[in-house]
Amino acid sequence: MCRWLPVKNGSSVDAGGEPGEHQRVIAPRRFSRLRIAAFAVIERLAVLLGGRALNRWRNLSRGRLRLREEWVEVPGLPAALEGFCVVHLSDLHAGPFLGAGDLSEVRRLVGELAPDVVCWTGDFVVHGIHNVAPMHEELSGLVGARGTFAVFGNHDYLHREEWRLVEAMEPAGWRFLRNTGAVVEVGAARVGFCGIEDPEEGKVVDVEGAIGALRSRGGLPDLIVALSHGPQAAPEFAARGAHLVLSGHSHGTQVDLPFLRDLGPSHPGMRVNLGAATLLVSRGLGVIGAPIRVGAPAEVVAVRFRPARAPGGR
Repeated sequence: MCRWLPVKNGSSVDAGGEPGEHQRVIAPRRFSRLRIAAFAVIERLAVLLGGRALNRWRNLSRGRLRLREEWVEVPGLPAALEGFCVVHLSDLHAGPFLGAGDLSEVRRLVGELAPDVVCWTGDFVVHGIHNVAPMHEELSGLVGARGTFAVFGNHDYLHREEWRLVEAMEPAGWRFLRNTGAVVEVGAARVGFCGIEDPEEGKVVDVEGAIGALRSRGGLPDLIVALSHGPQAAPEFAARGAHLVLSGHSHGTQVDLPFLRDLGPSHPGMRVNLGAATLLVSRGLGVIGAPIRVGAPAEVVAVRFRPARAPGGR
């Protein structure tokens, strides 16, 4: 069960701090020992059978990696932000089935898109931050012209060494949004990006603090993009003014077949209408357990914005 605390305006705290009055504390989700052991056996067998090479060819090669393009309409969007491009990447899962040299097609697609901002929604690793260390150089090239923002996923907190990835990637221009936010200026317009710790494994999950970090003398930005590895925080972001919430975690079920699709986290759908906000859930880049995807291809998501049409308008 999760414990809800009263909501009150306030600033965020450090990831390791104590929860305040406006913060939410989440009990971590745990799989049974039997399920964890079964996944470990499957993973080892797949590695021995050349699972990494299979994953690179079957899921991440040209013609197989998908480019998914989405338009999001925002009421009153300033003209300077029409066509503003955010590339969303998620669930890398560096480890047994993905490592250095496997992202060439991802880098090509992102380079062609030339995004204003690149957003990562967590799960960089499978077994620990050491999995992603050989990929720091590749990840350094996956950046936006105006900024690169990231949040952590549940896998990234193993051994509580996520700070190592922060140290490695911030010199390359990445910024990790840990219950906080940042504002990008585009002419006279402002775009706010905010993010939270993982809703399952973060010590403190502070949606109000993340949104609050975007406020200034001029109020909230013209466009607000929220990042949360798990999509369950999306309604809270929507209620606080976010226009777009980016999430991952479910892999789009990874294997979209009866029974098998229920083995992993629940998948709310790829695009969910939350009233004035939109939730986009990425199917991610990596895999867990086995290098297999069925009906849920790995993808790069490109999001662009335009003004909302007036009711009954064309």
